[in-house]
Amino acid sequence: MAKRNLAGYFWYAVGEIALVVLGILIALQINNWNEERVEQKQIREYALSLIGDLQRDEEKLGPVSGQIQHLVDRSKALAAYMQGKTLEEISNIDLFIYTKSPSYRPFEWNRAALEQLKSSGALRQIKDQRLVRKISEYDALTRHLDQDYTNDENNIREAVSVILEVVDVNYPDSMRLPEAFNTVIDGPDLPPGFLESERYQDLKAADLSLLTDDLNAVKHAVNHFIEIGIALEARTEHEIPRLRNISAEIIELINAEYSS
Repeated sequence: MAKRNLAGYFWYAVGEIALVVLGILIALQINNWNEERVEQKQIREYALSLIGDLQRDEEKLGPVSGQIQHLVDRSKALAAYMQGKTLEEISNIDLFIYTKSPSYRPFEWNRAALEQLKSSGALRQIKDQRLVRKISEYDALTRHLDQDYTNDENNIREAVSVILEVVDVNYPDSMRLPEAFNTVIDGPDLPPGFLESERYQDLKAADLSLLTDDLNAVKHAVNHFIEIGIALEARTEHEIPRLRNISAEIIELINAEYSS
């Protein structure tokens, strides 16, 4: 009888322990579910914020992209202008206009949501690996473009220093030159009628002589600007369009995953 009671107590205790363990496991599972739910809610907030950042990036990218395209067009126009010309046919004012202020604004990126995704570890918790890859690609490409900007600025400074050795910029009415400069480029050539315009004629009447009578020195200086245009064309033809495509893909994937 005592043995039977002891066995009963034993199995009763085992059952109690099993129930306690089961309760703990259920509580842990519920806690994990709650934590995952909170994490996914936070990821959703970061992801939706990322859409806003990407859209603001595009707003700021538009004007910079336009400036870069303007420099590419100006480089091509300069190459066409120089084609087959003798030193006597090259105008100081024309080279001044083609090579003036060859810079573009630095890129600006809204990184707040992306940095939150990375620093919080939320990026690793995103279930859609395509989305993770595209976000990483976007981050890497924006940093690459920042490095491109630094390299471009170094090349531009070098080109400006070289052109100043052959082009005289000391015009008496220099304050009016930027206004004329802004109307110069409209594709690969001067705008129709520009060479006959009153503004151009005024500039031409006050034209200065080149600082050198060495055609090769002029061509060497001009080549710096043409090379800048060739380098910048990679931004307008490949890198910026690719960035925009990645941005559009990220927004599409986020909307599919988190907007409902």
